[in-house]
Amino acid sequence: MTLIDRTLGRLARRVGVVAAAVVTAAASALVAAPPASAATYQYDCRRLLGSGSYSNPVSLGDVTGRTVVAVNCPPLTSGAGYAHRYFSFTLTRPARVPSYAGAFFALDATRRSAVNPSLSRGAWTIMHTSAGVWTYNRAGAANGRYLPLGPLPGGGVLPAGTYRLNLQKLDSPLRSLSTPWFNVAVAVS
Repeated sequence: MTLIDRTLGRLARRVGVVAAAVVTAAASALVAAPPASAATYQYDCRRLLGSGSYSNPVSLGDVTGRTVVAVNCPPLTSGAGYAHRYFSFTLTRPARVPSYAGAFFALDATRRSAVNPSLSRGAWTIMHTSAGVWTYNRAGAANGRYLPLGPLPGGGVLPAGTYRLNLQKLDSPLRSLSTPWFNVAVAVS
């Protein structure tokens, strides 16, 4: 065996030991359960407390440090200039970056009207729908609209408190009679 072969052999063994230690550390990190505060909670929108009106919003509860998803929310339909459904949630501490609240949905030829979020606290609107960030599927169709809670568009993060998420149908009745069924997500890290 030449000197080069022996040197390469020792180097390969050292690299192998280091690699094994890294793999073991990574595996032990992956096996450890995430803290309960980092969990995702999913609920049927129609079974949550609240009617969805301004004075009786659907309650998503405390969402600090976790993600709450309300699935299968019925469509918002035309009949007035706007159609709304209100949700409330409480932050027990300020939001961290990244955090967001909004809706995801699937648009098609019969349901072209998106679900658009705005955020308020008490009587004050914090963010209008115009601050919403669109998401798109691979085909280029809009499939979500979210408001950033951390960082806020003007800087900073949303402070602790109870908020009302207003989900709206903005298209006129002539363009679309209904939004699709949608899911509401509030993710606060």
